[in-house]
Order: sequence, then C-alpha cells, then structure tokens
Amino acid sequence: MKRILTCALLVLPFMLFAQNQEGRIVYKESIKLNIQLPEGQEEMAKNLPTSQSFDMMLRFDEKASLYANYESEPGAGDTEWTGSEGGATIKMIIQRPENQLYKDLQEKRKVEMREFMGKRFLIADELQPYQWKITGEQQMILDYPCIKAVHADSNRTVVAWFTPQIPVSTGPDDYGQLPGLILAVDVDNGERTVTASSIVLGEDQTEFLVEPTKGKKVTQAEFDEIEAQKRKEMEEGGEGGIMIKIRN
Repeated sequence: MKRILTCALLVLPFMLFAQNQEGRIVYKESIKLNIQLPEGQEEMAKNLPTSQSFDMMLRFDEKASLYANYESEPGAGDTEWTGSEGGATIKMIIQRPENQLYKDLQEKRKVEMREFMGKRFLIADELQPYQWKITGEQQMILDYPCIKAVHADSNRTVVAWFTPQIPVSTGPDDYGQLPGLILAVDVDNGERTVTASSIVLGEDQTEFLVEPTKGKKVTQAEFDEIEAQKRKEMEEGGEGGIMIKIRN
C-alpha cells in the first residue's frame, strides 16, 4: 500500500508539470501614444488620446509559441477620437496592425509577420539574447507566483515577471529566455505594459503553432531601414500632418 501511495505522489507532480507546458494566455497590452501635431495646433493635442490598449494572445508548448492579435469582436483594440479644430470636425482612427510572432524555442529562432503602412513583411531572425538580472522581488499574477527580472541597455529598460510554475521559456512579443513563462512586462516605466488577463493550461496548441508565411521576406536590418526611411519621409514632407510615435 505504501509503494502504491509513493508512486501516486511521484506521478502527480509530473502530470502537473506536463500540463503546464502547453496552453494559451490572453494579455492586455497598453502603449502610450506620443502624438506630434503641426505648429499652432497644440491646443487640440490636449484632447487627443494618450494611450492605446488591446488584447493579444500567446499560444505555446515546450517547443514553440505564437503571439498574435486577439479580438473578442471586430475592431477591438482600435483607438477612435473625434474632435474639432477651427470649426472643422476631425476624426482620427488608430488601427492595430495585423502582427504575428512565431518563436521556435528549440532552434532559438523567430519568424515575424509585421504590417507597416498597409504592407506585410515577413522577418526571419535568431532570437536575440536578453541580459536578464533576476531579482529577489516576487508578486502574484492570476494566482501564479512570479519573480522579477530586469533587462537594461542603451535603448530601454524592461521589467518582466515570470512564473516557474509554467516552465516554458517564452512570453509576450519577443520577450523570453527566462526559467518560466513571462506573465507581465513593463517597458521604460509604463511606456508599454503587457499583463496576462487569463490563462488556460493543458490545452493542445499544435494546430495553431504554425509559422506565418504571408508578406515580403526581408531581414530585420532591411525592415528597420524601410521603417526608418518611411518615418523620415513623413517627418520631412508631412507639413500639416500628424506623427504618432509608439515605444516598442
């Protein structure tokens, strides 16, 4: 009887561990909007939206993960604003681009579909290493104990909260490479935040974990150049236009 009880106690933790290696998580992502208007329209800027929030979903197992838009209804996540300036009615809609990020956790590579200026690009690259510093701070997120980790470089400071109870080295967007799944991220003290709002574990995700294939194939360096050039054109030739800067 003791042998049977011992075996049962050994098998149960293994079953829980295996269950926690696949599932799906919905995140609430919020981004501050730095909207720059032409000179003389500073008053209107006071009434413009200062942030955009939307839901994203991460599907994962021990081999791969896919981070993509999640919409409970069409148009969810778009930001709409209506105001007036000089007697004219102005309507602004900030639509969320259709982006997907697939990560091969075993081969340490990623394939990203990015929508930019109405065009789709397909970017394949290696997973970039993060220099995480794991601290002793802890907090609970959705009843999961999480540990704080910090990455800082010349471009940004990222604070991540990961849980060893879900032993998969991934997270929202390209964040990962920690001994547990990331449930929350804060970039540059609130410029961008991502926080898990619901978790479903033990659900097979194989049919969903497929690399994106739509878009023009470019390298990360080529996409960065395309993006920088287009933004430069907008800044130089956009007299009377609106520039929106979003922190990644």
